[in-house]
Amino acid sequence: MVASGTKFFAGEHDHKVDPQGRISMPSRLREAFKGGMVLSRGADRCVVGYTEGQWEETVGQIANLPIHLAKNRKMLRMTFGSAYQVDADRQGRVLLPLPLRRYAQINEDVVIVGMGNFLELWSKEVWEKESESLEDEAWRIGESWEERS
Repeated sequence: MVASGTKFFAGEHDHKVDPQGRISMPSRLREAFKGGMVLSRGADRCVVGYTEGQWEETVGQIANLPIHLAKNRKMLRMTFGSAYQVDADRQGRVLLPLPLRRYAQINEDVVIVGMGNFLELWSKEVWEKESESLEDEAWRIGESWEERS
């Protein structure tokens, strides 16, 4: 699901990776990524996908982190060192670069997960484990949300 004009991404979409390493973007998402997208490593062994505008915001948030802190240098390396600007072809397919596929352990099956203002691309096997973990932790997540209110 994508909210009109706001580029809000939600839902799960199961797709296949073709032999050339391309994935077909869900038709609902193609319009949002018409100007291209940036793919990079995610913190949880997934690939994150940003619209050009959201990528610029992300760059603005982390590019000025103090580099004297090791954790910040690692964040910068992980984010920028593995970033790829990609465009969809006429069939709406996007090349998922091999280093990102290896990092996220994506082979044939990929799950695209909407995360609000960006996407996550997961190996189906890894996503199933993450999803189970989320289900097991749902009550804790709910409790922490209530504590904020």
